[in-house]
Amino acid sequence: MKKIIPLSLVLASFFSVQTMANDQPPQGQPPSFEEMDTNGDGELQADEVRGPLADHFDEFDKDSSGGLSEEELPPPPPAR
Repeated sequence: MKKIIPLSLVLASFFSVQTMANDQPPQGQPPSFEEMDTNGDGELQADEVRGPLADHFDEFDKDSSGGLSEEELPPPPPAR
């Protein structure tokens, strides 16, 4: 009985970590447009982006709509 409890805890921890890892994009790949579009309106707003997209948001917003469509996004950087 004493061995079953620690084994159960190890298995529960393993499956919890696996579930958390499956909720995130693979490391080294940028998130998809749908993952970044947290409000689901079909455009990325300034508060939904960070990094270079946020730094150059107005430059990428070619139609000055205040949001970035998927067509306005630059291609992702090459994988290393």
